[in-house]
Order: sequence, then C-alpha cells, then structure tokens
Amino acid sequence: MTLRLSFFRPSLMVVLWAVMPAANAYLLSTHFNNDPHPSPISGVLAVSGTATATDNGVPNQYPGKVLCTGAGVVCQFGPVSSPIFRDSGGYRFVTAMNCTSTSGYYCASHNNTSVSVTTDMTWDQAISAWRARYGNSVSGYNAFLYLGEHTERMCTSWATYADKGSSHRHLLPGADSCGPPPIPPNQCNVSGATVMLDHGTLKVGEITGKNVEVTRQVTCTREASVTYTVASGNPVNLGNNILSTISVNGVNAGQTIKLPGGTSNLKIASTLTDQGAIAGPFSKTIVLIQNLL
Repeated sequence: MTLRLSFFRPSLMVVLWAVMPAANAYLLSTHFNNDPHPSPISGVLAVSGTATATDNGVPNQYPGKVLCTGAGVVCQFGPVSSPIFRDSGGYRFVTAMNCTSTSGYYCASHNNTSVSVTTDMTWDQAISAWRARYGNSVSGYNAFLYLGEHTERMCTSWATYADKGSSHRHLLPGADSCGPPPIPPNQCNVSGATVMLDHGTLKVGEITGKNVEVTRQVTCTREASVTYTVASGNPVNLGNNILSTISVNGVNAGQTIKLPGGTSNLKIASTLTDQGAIAGPFSKTIVLIQNLL
C-alpha cells in the first residue's frame, strides 16, 4: 500500500497599497454684501464682498485647461464682478474684483486680486497659483462694481480676462453667485430756504377756509412713499383762536403721499379755521418732518 502525504504550506500574501498624494480639490465662491456706495470710478456703484477658494476634498470640479479667450496664451485669473445689464440680451460687464481705475478695460493691471495664468495650466493649477498668492480668500470694501438701476441681476464670478476688450474674458462655469442688485438707500431732498406761509391781512368773520400755498422742488433717488408730519401736531394753533391745517401736495400733513423718482413739485399749504378769532397779529414757527417709508 502506498501512502501519499500532502503537505499544506501556508503562505502570507501582502497587498501593498500605494498612497498617492490627494489631487487639488477647490471650490470657488464669491459673496457680495448689500452695502451699495459710490465707487472710486465716477458713476459706478460698488459693494463690499469676499472671494474664497476652499479646499473641500472634491477634486477636479472645474475640469479641463485654462481658457484665455482671445487673449493669446497668457491672461489674468481671479474673482470678478459680472452683473447682467437690463435690456442687454444677457450682456455681462466683467471687471476685476477691487478694480478702482478705468485704466485698462478690465482693470487687469490695477487690481490686487488676480494672478497670471497660461493656457497649458489646468483650472486646479490656476486656483493653486491664486491660493499661493492670496491664501484662502480676499475681501474688499469696493470689491464688486455695478451700474445701479441699470443692473438686472447682480452677479459675481471667477474668470480669466485681459484688458483688450469684451471678447477677452471667460467666466468659469459653476463659480457664479447671482441675486437682485443691491439698492442704494432712497433720499428725497427739498430745495429752497425756509417756507413762509403768509396769509396777509384777514377780516374777522372771513378767516375759515383761507388758504396759502408755497411750492418747493423735491428730488428723490427713486419713487418714494413719504409722510410730512408737523412736530407740534396738525392742525397748528396760531394763537388768537385761529388754527392752521398744514397739507403737502393736497394731503394733510401726517398722511402718506407718493413722490416720483427725480425732481417734482412739493406744494406746502396752510388752511385756516376760525374758532372765535380775536383781532390782532398771529404767527407760528413749525418744524415739518420728512419720513421715508
């Protein structure tokens, strides 16, 4: 009889996992604040804001290579204003973040928020170059520019751009932030000096209903709901048992009126009521308070 023995030879298999460096994983974002104010560029409004490049662990969110549209192989890369104009067919006016000069159409050489990039770079490499210069984020008081009421949508973005004209820019898809345009506070300014409502000489018994009116110009940033209130109350006691009811644009003071945007007339009037008038001089100085609603 033949006995065959089989021997089990245990072995240890070691699987080696190569640990590779993580790819860049950047999410670009911008934020603009609702604090409209005049920018250093005449006729243009600005808001403060922040641009951020966050390492969020999700690589290749902006695939492909840098686009320097119409600008050759070198252009600037960074956060930009990109508001959409009204009645423009979606046209977007692109300016570098923190642009404070009209020198160069896109202010490419007058900002501190961009880096030079080339078309052989990936977007991740461009973002890495930006972070190497600025860190995770940049902020500014005049961060983003727009044109007030001419702006349909306020947008901020990341883009490549040059200073040679409107065709030399490329907004990076997926890096937009858009919302309603920030609206400057409304103001209504009344022109002219102190209003004198002089009823002249009146006869006792012929006082009630007597009216005098003075016109001033009022200029509002835009249409406004306004009340004009008399600090001491309305009607006003003028003395000698005579009352004056103050009205503005035909509405008694204290009630709401509508004023259009731009310049219009503001008609301030006094209408008298006899409560047993006594002959003699009468007068009163009052304060008319303007309240924008």
